[in-house]
Amino acid sequence: MPRIRQSISRLIAAAILLVAGLAVAPAAAYGAAQSTEPATQTSAFWSCSVPSGYTYTAVRRELNVCNPGGFANSYYVVAPSDRLWACTVPSGYTYSSVRRQLNVCNPSGFANSYYLRVPQAGIWACTVPPGFSYSSVRRQLNVCNPSGFANSYLLVG
Repeated sequence: MPRIRQSISRLIAAAILLVAGLAVAPAAAYGAAQSTEPATQTSAFWSCSVPSGYTYTAVRRELNVCNPGGFANSYYVVAPSDRLWACTVPSGYTYSSVRRQLNVCNPSGFANSYYLRVPQAGIWACTVPPGFSYSSVRRQLNVCNPSGFANSYLLVG
């Protein structure tokens, strides 16, 4: 009976994530892919924690998976890469867009996702990473701030 209950809980959680992912229509970002599905990479895996040097693209709350006596979060862990929507901005990366989504980076509410970029001269970024400067600034609505205006910086290095 516990296995049946666990299987049903996982199916319900998967269905909620699927419906939530399809229900969210993110704002378009400059050159950004619009998929809300977890990245498919050979190094991607579900984990109870996010190892150093990695990021994650989705999180789900599951019963008896990362906590044998109840619910806990599991993270879809990926190696960071250029042009990836991720839930965190790892060291050595910047981001060029941010969007607020329901049940993607937070299993029970809204949270931001960041469009990762490898810092290089000539890209517009929401932050100025160490070792870079910028030659131009533009204030945009819903690009670097999902609910208002924020600056983007044209990086020079």
